[in-house]
Amino acid sequence: MKVCIINGSPRKGNTYNATQIFKEELQKNGAVEFVEFFLPKDMPHFCCGCFNCFENGEENCPHAQYIQPIEKAMREADGIIMTSPVYVLAENAQIKALLDHFGYMYIPHRPRKEMFSKVAMVISTTAGAGTGNAIKTISRSLSYWGVRRIYKCGFTMFAISWHEMKQKKQKKFNDILVKKAKKFYKVMKKRKHIHSRVFTKILFTAMKIMISKYPDSNPDKIYWKEKGWISGGKSPF
Repeated sequence: MKVCIINGSPRKGNTYNATQIFKEELQKNGAVEFVEFFLPKDMPHFCCGCFNCFENGEENCPHAQYIQPIEKAMREADGIIMTSPVYVLAENAQIKALLDHFGYMYIPHRPRKEMFSKVAMVISTTAGAGTGNAIKTISRSLSYWGVRRIYKCGFTMFAISWHEMKQKKQKKFNDILVKKAKKFYKVMKKRKHIHSRVFTKILFTAMKIMISKYPDSNPDKIYWKEKGWISGGKSPF
């Protein structure tokens, strides 16, 4: 099994510690190979809104040298883990900048067939509040990429450091991560045999109708026709 991890922060704090526990538990369930990225080192730029990805192809993104390796790793993985600490009650800027760059992979544009069978986990921690907001933003992009199953894990710690928490709370959070890792591995193994989400199928069907009416020169329509999704009777499910 292969898992792609995108760490939203270079700081090896609480979110990193939670992710490490999750990783270790995954490995206890079976052989897992990890491909790991750390933001902003592995993608240091904000989306500049040039529309090159939409109009001329994602390979023409001015930051393609960073974006394309991450996309490739996600497409080749069985599972995806995305993490973000909470900054001012939301996800941090680095993870949002990455998600902005992948707008072209949304179902209304040029979704990747491989993403429709992926399993994803979103991990976020905070000393106070905001994990819900951070997880919601990341999950929304995963959902619009067509990811088949999205799991979430948010911890409100009321402590600056993982080790500053009382032992009872540390054990509680650890037990949650153990349980979620076991489930994630199990679903990841059978990911190609589970049903796609209703939301994904409805959105795909609606966009199929809409994109079929686009001009033939539209890049999204060209992509969908090449995949056989408009008139070829094929689907990514």
